[in-house]
Amino acid sequence: MKRLTTLLVLAGCLAAAGVRAQEQELSGFSPDAKSLAMGGVAVTQFSASHTLYNNAAVTPFQPVRMQLSSSYCAPNGKDGYAVSGYYNIAPRHSVLAGWRQFRHARGIGDMMVDAAYAFRPGERWAAALTGRYTHLRRAQAPEDALAVDLSALYMMPFGASERNSLRIGAKLANLGGYLGDSAYELPVTLTAGAAVGSFITDAHGVTVAVDLDYAFGETAARGFGCSAGIEYNLMQLIQIRCGYHYGERSVDPDYVSVGAGMRFLHLRLDFAYLLAGRDTWRHNLWNLSFGFDF
Repeated sequence: MKRLTTLLVLAGCLAAAGVRAQEQELSGFSPDAKSLAMGGVAVTQFSASHTLYNNAAVTPFQPVRMQLSSSYCAPNGKDGYAVSGYYNIAPRHSVLAGWRQFRHARGIGDMMVDAAYAFRPGERWAAALTGRYTHLRRAQAPEDALAVDLSALYMMPFGASERNSLRIGAKLANLGGYLGDSAYELPVTLTAGAAVGSFITDAHGVTVAVDLDYAFGETAARGFGCSAGIEYNLMQLIQIRCGYHYGERSVDPDYVSVGAGMRFLHLRLDFAYLLAGRDTWRHNLWNLSFGFDF
């Protein structure tokens, strides 16, 4: 049971919840290195590698029309992959898709496919609907689940520069469940967050963000969490990040995070490293995300 618990929680990190709690982490934890480096803040993240897994409603505000991204993580010698992308088909309409896989051992692994549509009805806000199919390969029998996420974002520019903004985001995740007679559960998670991004000069910018979340699971996954992070941006080329995450759930341990990013022409590269207790699955966890803007 201990090995199974570790497997499912780690899969959430890579994609990233007794057994019911693990599925929350699997479907709700973002594999984006920028988000991880800032303590796990997600619902207000701009220029991240995996907008689909953070907040799909951000997409219509993105400055580039198309983006493709991938992430890799190898906790405890295991391989995990995430691939996602979006396309702004019109100024106010966006589509997103993604695939995640975690390979643990022969015949045991996790795979998830996500698709989303985002719409921006006004100048300052947008909403999105995400659908998700989850397939867990187990030695006993496979498990399949269907779920949807609802998300929204409000953005208000301020100051003389268009790059300065206040952003408020929210996400209601895991509305669904496993098919057939299953012992697993997808706990509903509500997350709300705010971020302030400001360029102090043309060369120096700072973003500060906070997320609050609550899991409505019936088991150990039920509980409150908080993430806070800061990013320093040098000439929109190099980013330095750090953050802290607090979680009162047994599968959501506290951790400190650090990371860095680079933007060069159409290439994005982000790295995150987590400092957590030795007895947690996030101990010495690292994540690498990279992608292209078109």
